[in-house]
Amino acid sequence: MTMTSFLGANNLVTGGRSKAVRFAIALGVAIGTSLSAYAVDDEKSHQPVKYEMIEDVVYGQKDGMGLTLDVLTPEKPKGIGVILVSSGGWKSGKSNVTAENRSRLDREHWVQGMLQGGYTLFLARHGSSPRYLVSEMVDDIRRSVRFVRLNVERFHVDPNKLVITSGSSGGHLSLMVATTGDDGNPNSSDAVERTSSRVQAVVAWFPPTDLINWGMPNGYKTIESLRPGLLSSIIGKVDAPEEPLKAISPIYHVSADDPPLYLVHGDRDLTVPVQQSKIIKSKYEEVGLPVELVVHKGGGHTYWPGILDEYPAVWTWIDKITADKTTAPK
Repeated sequence: MTMTSFLGANNLVTGGRSKAVRFAIALGVAIGTSLSAYAVDDEKSHQPVKYEMIEDVVYGQKDGMGLTLDVLTPEKPKGIGVILVSSGGWKSGKSNVTAENRSRLDREHWVQGMLQGGYTLFLARHGSSPRYLVSEMVDDIRRSVRFVRLNVERFHVDPNKLVITSGSSGGHLSLMVATTGDDGNPNSSDAVERTSSRVQAVVAWFPPTDLINWGMPNGYKTIESLRPGLLSSIIGKVDAPEEPLKAISPIYHVSADDPPLYLVHGDRDLTVPVQQSKIIKSKYEEVGLPVELVVHKGGGHTYWPGILDEYPAVWTWIDKITADKTTAPK
C-alpha cells in the first residue's frame, strides 16, 4: 500500500504542509501496514544464517487463544537471549504456511542481523490492534520476557543476559517493557507471573517514544484531526486522550533502574520522526542512564540499503553491556 493510495491524494503531503502533518499522515499508513513488509533485505548478496527453530511455543493464554513465540537458535549461540517483538502498526502475526514464514525470516534484517551476531532469538507475538489496546500488548510482551527467563535452561540462555529489540511499533513496545520492568508478583499462583520481566538491554529502531508530542508539542492533536479514530484504535475511546497516551509513551516511564538503550533512526524517516529517538535519548541522559543514538543519514523507515551493516556495532554494544551481568535481575 502506498501513501497515495491510502490517503487518496498526493497534495496532502506536499504544497507547504509542515513536517508534523506529514508525520501524522505517515503514522496513519504505519498503523494500517505490516512492519515486516518493509523490513526485508533485498540485497542479492545476502545469505541467510543457518538456525534451528522451535515454532509456536505457547507463553500464555488470552481469550481462549495461545500467545506464542518462535525460538531461533544460531549454529554458535552466545547464550544471550534476545526477545524480538513481532509487531507492525501494533499488529502481530505469522503465516500459516511454513515455507512462507521461513522465507520471511530468511529475509528480515531484524532476524538475520541478530542471528549473525550469535544471539538466540525469541520472536514474540502479541494481541493485535484494534481488538486489543496497546496497554494489553505491553502486558503480553512483558509476559514473554518472564516466560523466557523462567525457561532459560530449556532454551540454553543466561537469565541475566536478556535483551529486547524491534523497530517502529515493536521498538515502542520494547521500550515500554524495558522501562516498566518489575521483579514479578511473589503472591501469584502462576510461575511465569512470579518471574522478573526486567531486561538487561534494549535496542530500539525508529521507535515512537512520546505519543503526545509527536513531531511537535501536542502533535497528537494533528494526528487526530487528520485521522479521526486513529488514536482510539490503540488507546480506546476516551474523552481526554492525554493521560492514556502518556501511559503508553516510554519517555514518561524512564527511571534510574532502567536498562541501557541503543537507538537507530534514519534522519529522513517520515513515519516516525527522528525527534522521537532524540527526546528519549535526552531523557536517558537526564536520568544518568547509558544511551547511544545512531542516526543514519538519508535513512527512511524500517529499511535502507545496507541496513545489515548497522548490526556489528549493535553486537559490540550488546556484548559489552551484558558482559558483567552476573547477578540476579534487578
